[in-house]
Amino acid sequence: MTSLLWAGHWLLRLWLAVYLLIYGWSKIFHMQMGYADFADALVQYGEMSPMGLLWRFMAFSPTVQFLAGLAEVVAAVLLLFGRTAWLGALLAAIDMSVVFLLNLTFDVPVKQLSGLMALVGLILLLPNILRLGRFVIGLPTGPPVQGTITENRRFRAVVRWASPLLALVLVVGSGLALGLRANWGQPDAPSAIAGVYRVTDVGQRTLAGSEISQVAFGQIAVAGRARAAIRYTDGTYQDGMHTLEDGSTVTLSLYPKRNGDQGLIRDVETTISLAFVKAGSGDLRLSGEGLDLTLVSDEERRYLFDRDFSWSPREPINR
Repeated sequence: MTSLLWAGHWLLRLWLAVYLLIYGWSKIFHMQMGYADFADALVQYGEMSPMGLLWRFMAFSPTVQFLAGLAEVVAAVLLLFGRTAWLGALLAAIDMSVVFLLNLTFDVPVKQLSGLMALVGLILLLPNILRLGRFVIGLPTGPPVQGTITENRRFRAVVRWASPLLALVLVVGSGLALGLRANWGQPDAPSAIAGVYRVTDVGQRTLAGSEISQVAFGQIAVAGRARAAIRYTDGTYQDGMHTLEDGSTVTLSLYPKRNGDQGLIRDVETTISLAFVKAGSGDLRLSGEGLDLTLVSDEERRYLFDRDFSWSPREPINR
């Protein structure tokens, strides 16, 4: 019976470590929340979902996102080695309890999974819970409690070498796979038209029956694609992706205008190609598909992105 329990303990360690590696590496390489993007400059506070607010908070600080992922990867690495499994379980329980709380309070759909991961961390910690208690009150803890699945010498000899090898393959392999997919967390160079703009009163500004008032082209590009957003004079908001086909044409792939609950996965509603000319002053002119837009850089909408960092005390800006 004891051997079966330790076998279950090992399987739970492996299961938890795999999920921690997936979520941890995706944060380290900024795949899960991404980066703060100009396209978000046109999104108003009241329009955000709770999950969107949390995602933008994490995206604004790549360092915080990286450290959150690092805490999960370290917990996974510790879980994969018998002598440090108890410490990995403790760190995983703490990590996932914080994630579970955030998922609950910001209505992120994976509440059950994060809660289960936190619970599994606590279960894995049970064999060493007395040692942890003795540590907290300042008493000697003794060696970590480690059980064996079987006393068979051949099995134990194989596991002695196979277990560290499996751990190495899981950690390095998952890191390489997600790192290569995310280009190691490094986006492409911003497109020539990246920025946040307001539309002047000159020219034809109507698209799909609504007049355009603001346009944003995201600066975070992956494989030549970056986000885009449009704000209309009637208050509606529409986002999508943009690509530069050559040095003078931009293609916009737009999703339906935002209206109530919309899932994360959406189909493109409209695709338009526009010629662009950028002036030395930073202004941008777009034409084609019945549009003739003159765009002027909107410094107020870029304030969040252009705000510099200062170590020394200065007047607090809370706007």
